[in-house]
Amino acid sequence: MEKKKEKECELRASGYKEGMRAGVFGVFSNVLLFAAKLVVGILVRSITVVADALNNLSDGASSVVTVVGYKISSRPADKGHPFGHARFEYVAALVIAVIMMMIGALFLKESVTSIFSPHPLQSVGAYVYVILAFSALVKGGQATIYAVTYRKTRSLPMKAAAADSVWDVASTLVALLSTLLFDVVGWNADGYFGAVISVFILASAIKVLKESVDPLLGDAPLESTVEGLREKALAYEGVLGVHDIVVHSYGAAHIYAVLHVEVSADMTLSDAHDLVDRIEREISAEMGLTLVAHVDPQSEDLAAAAELKEALRAFLAERTDLLAIHDFRLRKEEGKLCVYFDAEVPWTSDATADSVISLLKREFHTEYEYFVTVDKR
Repeated sequence: MEKKKEKECELRASGYKEGMRAGVFGVFSNVLLFAAKLVVGILVRSITVVADALNNLSDGASSVVTVVGYKISSRPADKGHPFGHARFEYVAALVIAVIMMMIGALFLKESVTSIFSPHPLQSVGAYVYVILAFSALVKGGQATIYAVTYRKTRSLPMKAAAADSVWDVASTLVALLSTLLFDVVGWNADGYFGAVISVFILASAIKVLKESVDPLLGDAPLESTVEGLREKALAYEGVLGVHDIVVHSYGAAHIYAVLHVEVSADMTLSDAHDLVDRIEREISAEMGLTLVAHVDPQSEDLAAAAELKEALRAFLAERTDLLAIHDFRLRKEEGKLCVYFDAEVPWTSDATADSVISLLKREFHTEYEYFVTVDKR
C-alpha cells in the first residue's frame, strides 16, 4: 500500500509539472496571437479576424484557468477534502467551456449582424497572411503539446485544450480563406466566415461542457473496469459470486470501487475477513485503484434455499423485466420464514421494491415475508 501511495505521489507530481508547463505555454502563446490578430483585424476591419483574435484571448484565459486548476487539483488530501482535490480539474474544464460558449455566442451575434449589414473592408497587406499563417502553425503546436500532455496525465482540461486548439487551427484557416477571397475576387464574406468560426467555438464548447459535467454528476464507469473487477474477484477460491459493483472517481488517478463478495455461510468470520482483505489488497495494487469489499454469506448448499431461489427467479423473469437475483438469503425469524434478495432490473424498468414484494405476496408463496432491494443497471 505504501508503494501504491508513493506511485500516486510521483504521478501527481509528474502530471502537475507537465500540466503547468503546457498551461504556461498556452497563456503566453495565446496572448501573443491575440495581440497580433487584433491589430490586423482592426486594420483591415475584418470581423472574422477580430473574432479569431478574441477566440485566442479566451484560449489564454482558459490556459490561466488550467494553470490554476492544476495548482489546486495537485493539493494532497486534507481534513476538509479526504479524497483530495483532483476533481477541481473538472471544474477548471467547466469554466473553460463557459468562456468558450460566451465568446462563441457573442461573435455569432456579431457575424449574423454583419451578414445583413455588411461593413466595407480595408485593403489586405501581406502581413495579414503572415500573421494568420503563423497563428495556424502556433495553434497546431499547441494542439500537439496539449495532446501529448493529456496522454501523459489523462487530465480533462488538457483534453479540452487540445480539442479547442484543433478547432482554432480550422477557424484560423477559415479567417485566412475569408481574407484571400476578399483580396483576390473582392467578395466580402466576412460575416459568413465569422459565423462559421463562431459555430466552431460553440461546438467545441458544448463538447467540453459535457465532458466536464459528466464526471461531476457521476458518470457510469467503463464496462472494462467493472468486468475487470468482477473477473478478478471471481478468480479467488471461496468466492461464489460478485455483485453490486460501484466505481467512482476523484480525478483520473483517484478511483474508488466497492463490490459485494458472496461466500459460503459455512465459512468462519475470520476466514471470510482474511479472504476479502486479500482481495482488496491485491486487486487495488493490480488495477491502480482503492477497493472495498463487502462479505455476503450465502446458503447455496442448502437445497431448500437453492430451490426457492430458482423458482422465485423463474417466476419474476416471466412477469417482470428481471435480469438477475443475487444476495439471496432464506432465514427463519420469530417463527416466520423471511426471504432477502436483490433484484437486478434495467435502468428503464419501473419496478420498485414494493411492486415486486406485492407481486410475490399475491401470486408466489404468500406465507413468506419478503425483503427486496431493486438494483438498476
